[in-house]
Amino acid sequence: MNESLRNLWRLPSFSVALLPLLLNLACASTPAVSAPATPQASENKAPAWTLNTPPPSGGYTYFVGYADGPENGEAQATDNATAGLINEIMRYIGVTISAQSTATAKSTLDSYQADLVQTVKQSSNNRVSGFQIAEKYVAKRSGGVTVYILGKYATKDLEAEKQRIAAVFQEKIDAVAVPEAEGKKLLAQGDAINAVKKFIDAASAASGSDIDNASVKFERNINNAKEALGRITIEKLNDRLQSSVGVKFPSPFRAAVKSDGKPLPQVSVVVGYQSRLANGRMTTKTANITTDNDGVASFDHPSPDFVGKATLTMRLDLSAAMESLYNINDKFSPLVSGLDDAIAEKRVSFEYSVISKAREIPTAVVIVDLDASGNPIGGTTSAALLQTLSKNGFKVSSAPLQADALVGKDDPAVLQAAKTALGNRAERLVFGTTKIVSVKDDRGQKIVTVSAEVKALDLATGQILYSAIKQVPAIASTEKEAADSARRQLGQKTIGDDLASQLP
Repeated sequence: MNESLRNLWRLPSFSVALLPLLLNLACASTPAVSAPATPQASENKAPAWTLNTPPPSGGYTYFVGYADGPENGEAQATDNATAGLINEIMRYIGVTISAQSTATAKSTLDSYQADLVQTVKQSSNNRVSGFQIAEKYVAKRSGGVTVYILGKYATKDLEAEKQRIAAVFQEKIDAVAVPEAEGKKLLAQGDAINAVKKFIDAASAASGSDIDNASVKFERNINNAKEALGRITIEKLNDRLQSSVGVKFPSPFRAAVKSDGKPLPQVSVVVGYQSRLANGRMTTKTANITTDNDGVASFDHPSPDFVGKATLTMRLDLSAAMESLYNINDKFSPLVSGLDDAIAEKRVSFEYSVISKAREIPTAVVIVDLDASGNPIGGTTSAALLQTLSKNGFKVSSAPLQADALVGKDDPAVLQAAKTALGNRAERLVFGTTKIVSVKDDRGQKIVTVSAEVKALDLATGQILYSAIKQVPAIASTEKEAADSARRQLGQKTIGDDLASQLP
């Protein structure tokens, strides 16, 4: 079987049904130098083009297809000659379907071949621009027939079609090669952050591709991205800022993003900072910012709502670029994780502190403890709370208010009673009650749960600065000892530490 026929069988537009017909082409594809079997039934001499394909001339390129058939098989031979003609055109076009070809490329080639077939069969000039059948010759002989078809293709149209189809087949390769080349160019120019993005694009294209050496190209571009990341630095421009509850920091948190010492403008940065939830627990919030034209990331921290030391972080945000790599083949996952880790390392941490002015404000404290029947008893919780706030640097004193001024009274009534009792001795009042919620026996021990409802009130404005309901269980040999233990814990830790960290 000759090489032309082998190439023909690789063409995707021909179905398995044509294979028996193509077997007749085993010795015929393009005209041989020597003449074929002498036509016995033909009255005319065979045209010269049946022996040698004409060279390009007059702006046209010529193609010949021919095939033998049985004596009554001219139609069959014509089909096979058509296939041979198209095979020669496709050989000139120079592309073949392979494992790396995209669905778009395959469809493009199939459509083009189908149009060529229709042009030959219908002698139509409008399906494929510039292509037409110039001549057909049928040589009849004893026991068989040979059909020759001469096609001519306007060279400029042929070259345009060749370039169009080649471009489609090149798209998949370019999807990797082009962004990789752009990434290298950007890196050479000092734009490391956009170089990283281009290398990620190239790796993403390779990950979903069946182009040659796709795995090698994927790993190479992941390593290219890591190399580019290695040139990026984030440097703090300030640190250890301080503010107080409800007051904005005196200046923004600032960091410079650079590549080989050169500022990187318009770089996306994620900021993580701490805040307090409604239930009192701390959480981390995030914000997205962009570096300015000087490569500086600047973040205005919201007014803090807690007291204490905390940490703020700034890190490169490449999440949008990395998104295309997160659903790829599992075999690439370790490389993707490695790149994720390299990105995560591009960060800085700022230490800051939030203080409370509450420590400077004279504050009176009164907590009424109630027994199981709701009667006032002692002042265990109040004493424990005073001790805790004092240790935390608060200016505190015991408020001279009786239980009946607090128990069952609304906030305005408590405010009025406190103003009368305290005068100018305090600017704030921390008040509340505790009550026993439950008492249980546990093998001779008593488990008592005590609940506390506590508020902090600004005596000048009547504003509630703090409000909480907490409860604590404690165990002891007697109910009284367990209840007192629970109240001390409420005053010292549960309420005491909470007030110390939250009062503005």
